[in-house]
Amino acid sequence: MELKTSDEYAHLAIEWQHQVIAILKKKLGNFDVENDLAEEIVGEFMFDLAMLHDQEEITVNGNAYNPRIVFDDHCGNLVTSEESDLHEYAFESTADAYGE
Repeated sequence: MELKTSDEYAHLAIEWQHQVIAILKKKLGNFDVENDLAEEIVGEFMFDLAMLHDQEEITVNGNAYNPRIVFDDHCGNLVTSEESDLHEYAFESTADAYGE
């Protein structure tokens, strides 16, 4: 597979974020978490996850890595970006999912 940097990445990443939010929203609903509280939980979680992705690093066996999401286009390419700003969309995407 070839790593491909593309402007399309932002749209893919935001859609991925929407899908994760939908999963969390459904799971919290399955546990009867009240909507306002669920929205707050989802928003805070998505912001923290996005910050981990955008600006943090993890260390494994003494080696530092920046987490990255890539998207397989089913044509032999992995679509990525050198920069990411998912954290800027976390609360807006959550509000959208909760109809605000």
